[in-house]
Amino acid sequence: MKKIFGLLSIAGLLAVMGCGNDKPAEVKKEIIVVPARTIVVDPPQKTTTVTLDKNGVKVQTRKDN
Repeated sequence: MKKIFGLLSIAGLLAVMGCGNDKPAEVKKEIIVVPARTIVVDPPQKTTTVTLDKNGVKVQTRKDN
């Protein structure tokens, strides 16, 4: 009987010690900001149109000048 009480008291003590620290560990993060260049891309000369209706899908491509 004394062994059971001793075991339960040690288990309870370990449970209290394990749950007592609710603060998360501090994590320090380093942020590096790198300036980026602006890239301008011309749109392609071809225009593609996709039309979906009850009969199916129609794809049309035309060249714009």
